[in-house]
This record gives sequence, C-alpha cells and structure tokens, in this order.
Amino acid sequence: MGSEPGTSISTLTRETRGLLVGVVLVAAVLRFWGIDFGLPYFYHPDEPAVIQAAQHVFKTGDPNPRYSAYPGIVFYLNALAYVPYYVAGRAAGVFHNPANIPAPVMLAMGVGRTTMPTSVLLGRSLTAVFGVCAVVLAFLCGWKLRRKPTVGLMAAFAMAISPTNVSNSRFVTPDTFLVFFLMLASLGTISVYLQGRPRDYALAGVACGLVASSKYNGGIILLPVVLAHFLRRGFKGWKDANLYLAISLSAAAFVLTNPVVVLAYRDFRDGLLFQARGYGKSQAGMKGSTVMWYLTYLWQHEGPVALLAIAEILRGMRVRCKGTLLLSVFPVVYFAFICTFPVRNNRTLLPVTPFLFLLGASLLMAVTREIAGRQACRTSTYLMVGLLSLVTAVWPLQQTIKGTLELTALDGREMARVWIEQNLPPGARIALEAYAPFVDPQRFSVQGLDKLADHPADWYAASGFDYLVFSQCMFGRFYYDQQRYAAVVSQYEDLFHAFELVRTFPEGTCEIRIYRVTKQGR
Repeated sequence: MGSEPGTSISTLTRETRGLLVGVVLVAAVLRFWGIDFGLPYFYHPDEPAVIQAAQHVFKTGDPNPRYSAYPGIVFYLNALAYVPYYVAGRAAGVFHNPANIPAPVMLAMGVGRTTMPTSVLLGRSLTAVFGVCAVVLAFLCGWKLRRKPTVGLMAAFAMAISPTNVSNSRFVTPDTFLVFFLMLASLGTISVYLQGRPRDYALAGVACGLVASSKYNGGIILLPVVLAHFLRRGFKGWKDANLYLAISLSAAAFVLTNPVVVLAYRDFRDGLLFQARGYGKSQAGMKGSTVMWYLTYLWQHEGPVALLAIAEILRGMRVRCKGTLLLSVFPVVYFAFICTFPVRNNRTLLPVTPFLFLLGASLLMAVTREIAGRQACRTSTYLMVGLLSLVTAVWPLQQTIKGTLELTALDGREMARVWIEQNLPPGARIALEAYAPFVDPQRFSVQGLDKLADHPADWYAASGFDYLVFSQCMFGRFYYDQQRYAAVVSQYEDLFHAFELVRTFPEGTCEIRIYRVTKQGR
C-alpha cells in the first residue's frame, strides 16, 4: 500500500493552503447566507421539534429529550450550544433562569413562531459550522486516500457549493451532523486501510457510532470499516482484535450519545418504529419510481458529478482499484437501501453526495494523470478536462444561489400573514392547515389542522369558523396525482366551492388561499 502521506496541514504548500482557506470561506458564506430565513416564523416542519427537545435537555438536565423520532446527538449538541448562549444572556440580564429561554409556539406542522429568534439562529449556526467542518473532512479524505491534495480540494469545493449540502446546513435538523460524522468515519476508514493502527480503528468505530446516533440509516457506514480491515489484513483479519475494537466502540458511542436505548428503551423502540413506518408508507405527492426521482434530482441540482462518480466506479472495477472500492461501498449500498422506500427527499439522499464528490474528483485526477503520461493532444485534452471541471462547478453553484434567493424572498405565506393581521377582524375564528402562514393566536381564535380536507364544509360552518387558510404545500401534494387521491381532491374541491375566496397569494413556492366561511355551509 505504500507509505502513508503526510496529512498535516503544515505539509501543504502555501498555494494549497490558500486554496483550502478559499474553499472553506466559500462554504461558510453560502451556508450562513440566508440563515435567518423566515424568522421569527418557522417554515420547516422539523426544526421546532428538535429545538424543543434540545431545550428540554438543557433546561431540565433530563438525558431523555422526550422526542424519539431522531437519535440523540442532534439534541445533545444543541443543548450544549445553549450553555454559552444562556451564560451570555444571563450576564446581559436577558435570562434569570433557563426557563426564560422561550420554546417555539406551534399551530400546525410548518406553522410556528419564536419570540426569541436568536435561539433559533443558535441552532442553525451550529448546523452551519458542522457543515463547513464536513467540507474540511472531505478534503482530508480525498487527500489521504489519493495522496493528492488536488483530489481533496476538488471534492471539498464541490461539497462547499452543493445545493443539497448548503440548503440542509441551514436547518436545525440532524442531517448535516450526519454528513459530518460520515466524513469523520470515512477518514478513520481510510486510515484503517492505509495504516491499520489501533487508534485508526478507534476513530472509525467511534465515528460510526456517532453516525448512527445522528440518523439510524447512516449505520451502513460500518460496512466500509469492515471492508477496509479485510482489504488490509486479508481473510485472516477475523483473528485481528482491532476489528472487534472498532465494532465495540461503535456500539458504545451510539449508546452513550443515545442513552434512551438504556434509560427509556420503549421510547427508543417506538421512535425507531415510527421512522421505519414513516419511510415505508407512501406519502401524498410521492408516487412513482424512487430511483428515477433521485437520479433526476441529482442531475437537476448537483449536475454531472453523479455521472463522473459512476464512471469512476466503473473505472475502479476495471483496474481493480481498492481505494475506489472503499469509496463506493457506502453510497452504492445506501442508495440501494433508500430506493426500497416510497418516501424520497433530498435530505435522505444527502449522505450519498460527499462520496459522489470524492469519486468524481478521483476520476478527474486519474484522467489528468493519464494525460500527463502522453504527449499527443495533451493540451486539448487538458482543456477538455478543465472545461468539464468548470461545468461541474457552475451547475450546482447556480442552483445553490437560486435556492438561497428563493428561500430569502418574500413569499405568499409572509404576505398572507401580514394581510390577515391588517384586514381580518380581531377575534375572528380561523382554521389553517400545515404549511400555512402563522396567525397570531392572541389576536385571533386559531385552530391548526393537518389538512383542512379532514372536515366537510358543514363542520366548519357549524363550528363557528369565519375563515379557512389553505396552503398549496399541503393541498397541492394531492393534486399532484388526482387519480390516486381522488377522494381527498374531491373534499378540497367541495370546500373551495362551498365558501367565498377572499384572497390568493401565489408568490413563491407555496400558494396561500383564504376563504370566508358562510354560516349556512353549502
């Protein structure tokens, strides 16, 4: 396997260090740009629950976050972030005790508000920092495995500008923490393959446990560790205690950062089953081939990098490159795994992306190295590789900028919220569904529902509601496949025809409709 290259930043040339700093700055700017989107209102469905669970841990010292949909590490990291936040707030006279940190006010899924936006910015900033650090780890992985800092730089830059990675680095959710620990586990795995020291196994094992404690599906990352071990030790590796050290430390790290496994096993079990059922159950707007959805998403948002990664996997098989095999096992197995579920979204695909960047960068470096050994057409081929690299970067960067501008733009939800405040009579009884604008419950009588089609028009009239607030982010998913959801669409159509349309706010990606309820119903 050869001697292991120096991977200390101090061994890099000044130019390489400068490029790495530039990549890190790009990653930071893109992730912190627009990080205050929506505040003081919540548009993300999961942020408030994570914030409430983290605050519970911080305020009470209870290791059980009382929210089992996710493993524990996202709650504990955010709870730790509240320590300096609270100390600074207490010194400034803002807080007198931890209970003074307000919890989010939620009306329905994706409909909430905080009275202290800095408490949300705290969690989002923590996520963004882990996102930037994951970029650095991607650089180290590429450099260490391929012995070329250029591979690490290309992979890190692709990850820095990736629309999928950037967008998920702005939410108080576990997904970016998962990517960070995946890269840490990969760095340990590469060290196991190249050097095989006990500390390499320890790093890989602990990091794998932290991956599983970020999101359960990330536990697949243990497979590359086992593969790296046998690639280095051969079939006799079963006798090597280091393998069992890694596995044991992985289990220990998972339990220590997810203590509900021991302290409240029933909560852990219920949370795990909830996740399994959620992914296994088809959701509205998600009918069709999961494989094609993911491939289309990658092409539209990440650009040609997926094609480069596939080409590198095929090249690695042809030349029997163990390093490529090591990089390929997790994304291939994980992608196959998530394609068995009907639920599909970009954050489920997110763990695949850093491996695509590393594989794509490896291919470009291999092609460049091949060119360097030939004289014929060297210049034109170099230009072609450079152009391919440029296109690979421009495509996702354009999507990242577009997504950020859309995220920070004034959309229909905010415009509807302001209009409701200014035009509807105080005390009006209002029903709203998930992803609708926040309606002040101190000014109006508000009831949040999952979807307004859950009740007929007569029910709203009889219950004394004055207005209904519909959100396309909820009702639109049923109109996406009207044949399959004909009953729900019919219920929505009944409501749309039963009452008077007052205002429509089509701006942005989530149209809002406000209807006036007539007391006689139909």
